[in-house]
Amino acid sequence: MNEDKGIIAWAIKYNKIVLLLITTMVLFGIYGLYKMPKQEFPVFTIRQGVVAGVYPGATSAEVEEQLAKPLEKFLFTYKEVKKAKTYSQSRDGIVYVFVELNDEVSNKDEVWSKIKHGLTAFKMQLPSGVLAVIANDDFGDTSALLIALESDTKTYRQLKIYIEALENKLRGVESVSNLRRYGVQDEQLSIYVDKEKVASYSINIYSLYQTLLTKGMIGPAGVIDNDEMVVPIHIARPFSSERDLEEQIIYSDPQGNHIRLKDVAKVVREYPKASSYTISNNKKCLVLSTEMREGYNIVQFGTDVDKVLKAFEKTLPPDVKIYRIADQPQVVDASINTFLKELGIAIIAVILVTVVFLPIRVAGVAASTIPITIFISLGLMFALGIELNTVTLAALIVVLGMIVDNSIVIVDSYLEKLDEGAERKKAAIDSAREYFKAIFSATLAIGITFFPFLITFTGMMYDFLSAFPWTILITLSISLAIAILFVPFLQYFFIKKGIHSAPNGEKRYKSFMDYVQSFYNAVLENVFRFPKITLCIGVAFVVLGVAMFVNLPLKIMPTAERNQFAVEIFLPQASALAQTEIVAKDLAEVLSKDKRITSITTFMGTGSPRFHTTYAPKIGGPNFAQFIVNTVSSEATVELLDEYSEKYARNYPEAYIKFKQLDYQAGVDADVEVRLSGDSISDLKATAAKLQSDIKKLNTQARVYTNYEEILPDITISVDPVESNRLGINEGILGIGLTSRFGGMPITNIWEGDYKVPVVLKSKWQDKDPKGSDVENEYVSGLFTPAVPLRQVAKVTNGWQEGQIVHRNGVRTLSVYVDLKRGEKVNITQSKVEEIVQKMSKEIGDRNITVSYGGVKADTDETLPKIISGLLISILIIFFILVFHFKKVSLATLVFASTSFSFFGAAFGLWLMDMEFSMTAVLGLVSLIGIIVRNGIIMYDYIEELRSHSKMLVLEACIEAGKRRMRPILLTSLAASMGVIPMIISKSPLWGPMGTVIFFGTLISMVFILTMLPLIYWITYKNEDLTRNTEYYKKN
Repeated sequence: MNEDKGIIAWAIKYNKIVLLLITTMVLFGIYGLYKMPKQEFPVFTIRQGVVAGVYPGATSAEVEEQLAKPLEKFLFTYKEVKKAKTYSQSRDGIVYVFVELNDEVSNKDEVWSKIKHGLTAFKMQLPSGVLAVIANDDFGDTSALLIALESDTKTYRQLKIYIEALENKLRGVESVSNLRRYGVQDEQLSIYVDKEKVASYSINIYSLYQTLLTKGMIGPAGVIDNDEMVVPIHIARPFSSERDLEEQIIYSDPQGNHIRLKDVAKVVREYPKASSYTISNNKKCLVLSTEMREGYNIVQFGTDVDKVLKAFEKTLPPDVKIYRIADQPQVVDASINTFLKELGIAIIAVILVTVVFLPIRVAGVAASTIPITIFISLGLMFALGIELNTVTLAALIVVLGMIVDNSIVIVDSYLEKLDEGAERKKAAIDSAREYFKAIFSATLAIGITFFPFLITFTGMMYDFLSAFPWTILITLSISLAIAILFVPFLQYFFIKKGIHSAPNGEKRYKSFMDYVQSFYNAVLENVFRFPKITLCIGVAFVVLGVAMFVNLPLKIMPTAERNQFAVEIFLPQASALAQTEIVAKDLAEVLSKDKRITSITTFMGTGSPRFHTTYAPKIGGPNFAQFIVNTVSSEATVELLDEYSEKYARNYPEAYIKFKQLDYQAGVDADVEVRLSGDSISDLKATAAKLQSDIKKLNTQARVYTNYEEILPDITISVDPVESNRLGINEGILGIGLTSRFGGMPITNIWEGDYKVPVVLKSKWQDKDPKGSDVENEYVSGLFTPAVPLRQVAKVTNGWQEGQIVHRNGVRTLSVYVDLKRGEKVNITQSKVEEIVQKMSKEIGDRNITVSYGGVKADTDETLPKIISGLLISILIIFFILVFHFKKVSLATLVFASTSFSFFGAAFGLWLMDMEFSMTAVLGLVSLIGIIVRNGIIMYDYIEELRSHSKMLVLEACIEAGKRRMRPILLTSLAASMGVIPMIISKSPLWGPMGTVIFFGTLISMVFILTMLPLIYWITYKNEDLTRNTEYYKKN
């Protein structure tokens, strides 16, 4: 072929055009880096929502039977609902159904619209006491920014005014979507009725309630519609202030005497006893959750919001402060800066590696392709709409070392040709042309083999990894194009001579590469001198690698690196919020003294919004509190968790404190979960009690508990039909009277502009807090009869009810949860728990209970088959690429078999660095297999060339190919290893395992590739020329 023809020769001849195109694309890539959408994580579709049914006055058992069961049956009529993962929690007066949609659902909004529409009609079939059935499909929305507005001196109403003003300003930011408030406390007007005064005027609480209720019910009053005009008629609202309420006439006699509300009651404007509220740094606060619209740049979002916050902060009084609780824009910005630093580290590392073995100009040519390839790839990703996030950044970091490999192979061939005396231009063209097929197949083997995971994965795992294969393929394809079209010109222009030639016949001093080459040549000779021993060593390391892999701790999704963590506080279920406050405030005070902690935001009686993608909001209750704790760094987070997790877990009587490190494990409630399903609650609880007792003996657990929680005390009132009818008292009148004393009856609202103030009717007692014994002594009356003690018309019984009844897939399911001590391995405890369950199998079977497992095991059991399937398909694709490349099944099989050398290096690295085998480690293993295949192609291509063109014998070709291909394989392997060093140094739980697998696996497998591959080839093909090479065998 004419060397002046072809695209490579064209690229050298018209190098200015190529340089212009590359410069333009690099600049576009820099622009793309600034403008492209950025997120902390890929856009997840959280396929979970919550349907809540409110049934006041019903026990947990009544809620289960009359509301939860029919609601579950209705929801299961939708084929999009994943029944196996849908569960309900029936509590006193309310049920929560956590609905999981199938992984195949891509448009969850459409499904939830159908469900909401169906619920409207379905509610008509429920008991009349069910007030509402509400679906919340925003359960999975994640806050991009959590903002706390805090003050010691302002009231909640004043803080609400400030936060409304902030919302109005934030709505002007185009990228802002939802704004949600948390911790809002509204004032109410409480009417405290003096029951003695009411009785003295012969007025009962029911008639008072009816009078005020009907006064506050304002409806339409008609329309004057005639031939001339249409005029609506409005009735003025009777109440606009406390004074209007106080002056309300509640009774008039025939003589014209009036009794006003103020005569028998006191109207008080107050904040009602809170069921939940928020505190920031020990100050009252409101929290504003800010979400970003999909497809926008979160860093730019953060900048735009920051401008609004700074301007708004200047308008606030000195005693009101704004603080950021969770800040995704800052996290993403830091990730990008880290990536750019790691890019620089990778370039320096590659240059240092190549400088050690090659002259600096040669190293410079190879290393220059890294930033060029990265920025062109970023530009193409921007054009294709691929966002920059944790996953795509990791993909770019992984390929940093691989980017330079193609260039190193071509440059090495160019140097060899120069040493052989070839003309520079011809050498530049031939080096790229001859190796195009090899590096194309190698690039394809690495780039395309991640796509099978997009076939086998579904749901959140698919969402998580969807952009990873595309990023790898785009970057490696650009790397290939640069190596073929631009590197020939660079080496022709900058590299004038080979590395083994000395000017003017001067003596050339040995380089470090020469010593390495000499050492390898000696090793290779011994390999062929002792082939059986060498082969046995290779097989032994493969077996050892497999054994090490089997025994590695497995955790599909690891913990997250964040400068924050959560603290969850649990008290017995019947605990009052005041008891929870005591524990939470004391713990917050203790933690705030630690200088590594910058802020603590407390959600009292409720959970926080979703501030981390996989951290689901907690339902909460008066016995629950949650902290979001911000620290000075992610390292400080780990230190604090190590120090405090066990120290404070049981520091407070009857309270359990759970220090929760954020992770990427979605839908896992506890490390170990045993699910007991059956019909009898008593059998389920008896089995669970025995199981809990045995698990506690393991001494690896921090807490063992169940989802049925504790039984709750309750009071049941059974009305005497005879006595109640005689006194004109029925259950409805009785409920109104008791509610006014033990809670309060809403009667109307007063509007002050756009501010709603509820009006609540209450009974005035000397002791503010009621006791259980007060119920039977409470005075009740009929419409026209005097008040009598409740015990006269009803029997009051103290009893117990289930705190919570849980269904999974419509079946009663009691889960035994095990939270492990920090540092304990889940798989070890899981195995021991399964042994305990196995020993109880007869007892469990006798009670007709079925056992299944949740927790980490369920997640692993669901995900692992998909990983293995994807890995097998990837390996199959690699095999067919090898067959396509070599056109020989036997040779493809040899290279394919060499991928088994990846096991020992990968497993050894994970063991040495004390890391778990995770999803990212699997991706690293696929990358490693691709690297080994590339090195195998480089080695065997040259052996085949020597045999076919130079007519060498098999043994000669194997030894010569080993000696000649040692340098490119060594350099490309070192470059690939150096590229992931930043991943290892950072000790990232997410991407550290991937970097570790690639680093150790590449270096260790390189040794096997350089020694075992030539030997295996010779053992396989030596019989093809056994009669021709007898003399060579004897001589060597």
